[in-house]
Amino acid sequence: MTVRDRQALEGIRVLDVTDDLGAYAARLLSDLGADVLRIEIPNRSTGCALEPRVESVDGSKVSLFDRFVNAGKQRMMLDLDTPDGMALLDRLAADADVLIESSWQGAALSIDGEVNQNLIHVVVTPFGRGLNPAWGPVDDLIVLGAGGLLNLGGYHDAGPIAAYGGQSRYAASIYAAAATVIALIQRERSGRGNTIDVSAQECIAQALEDSVPTFALTGVEQIRHGSLAREAGSGIYSCSDGYVSMVAGRLGTARAWAALVEWLNQEAAEHAEELLDSCWSDFPYRQTDDAIESFRRIFEGFGASRSKMDLYEEAQRRGIALSPVSDIGDLIVNPQLLAREFFVSVADEDLECDLTFPGSPYRLSLTPPAVGKRQAAAAGERRSGGDLESGSVPWGAR
Repeated sequence: MTVRDRQALEGIRVLDVTDDLGAYAARLLSDLGADVLRIEIPNRSTGCALEPRVESVDGSKVSLFDRFVNAGKQRMMLDLDTPDGMALLDRLAADADVLIESSWQGAALSIDGEVNQNLIHVVVTPFGRGLNPAWGPVDDLIVLGAGGLLNLGGYHDAGPIAAYGGQSRYAASIYAAAATVIALIQRERSGRGNTIDVSAQECIAQALEDSVPTFALTGVEQIRHGSLAREAGSGIYSCSDGYVSMVAGRLGTARAWAALVEWLNQEAAEHAEELLDSCWSDFPYRQTDDAIESFRRIFEGFGASRSKMDLYEEAQRRGIALSPVSDIGDLIVNPQLLAREFFVSVADEDLECDLTFPGSPYRLSLTPPAVGKRQAAAAGERRSGGDLESGSVPWGAR
């Protein structure tokens, strides 16, 4: 087998004892070719049975979130509330390369540290290992708030609004997966495993971009902007079939603003000649409410007869940072994503159909992706921990 025939993490064994806070991390490792065994605990919710749910052939409800985060994994039922269950987990950990666990409650598994000194143990919690919040249950909304991102979400004239889809789950999982790969590389050099402590709050705080240094250097606290333009030429604008997002001007480049004014005048957009007045070269003027509203009327009048893809292609040709605001229907047929084969089909036996999922958000130059060759981890694939009594290894021989 050549290097190009192998996935990047082929041969790496991953134990997945996560809830919805960390399940996507193990999915990303599976996409890279790791053998992932998902441990499910009887009578304990993993939080993965989220909407939307669809009906399977036997009439039960299947969570598409569960299918997405667990694609490519094997599943095993193991009662970790019993001594025998924990002993079996230790046996699995002794043969694993990575153990990933997560919990919104902040608790960590009591794994025997001597069972495998090469084990990379990844613990994903809301606020860091061992920190149990005193104010009660924690969810995505609380982590977004504690991380500072919630305060920046929404509209300037209303309260904070959380980003859709449980973003703290994905942020924590992405950081956990990246840290795991780094730890695997480090293990090759040191010959020992490591414990990785992932705080979802800290992952969210990384998404604040320049908010913290801006406050530290200037004392100015970032506010919610929502769809409100911060200057003429930078904002969300309507067109014939939806919206485009544009950044032109000081927030983008001076050249982009000049190209934008030239474009509107070459196309004889109504009132575009007003933008040639010298006052529009003054950045503070372009930040005024009157300038923002005047530009909006000019550009949206121009865009009313043009599609978002027409505007996108011409703006890109002219060096203007403009992109379509895409919905799911747009993304499924997006030429760039299709050319990169971004979406993959995963067979699901319970639903008796193929599910289309986003694939890996990266391309590796030497190794192919693995997820397109995997099946969804369906309920029918679960096995009991009793399989280990015979000494069999659930993920096969090394």
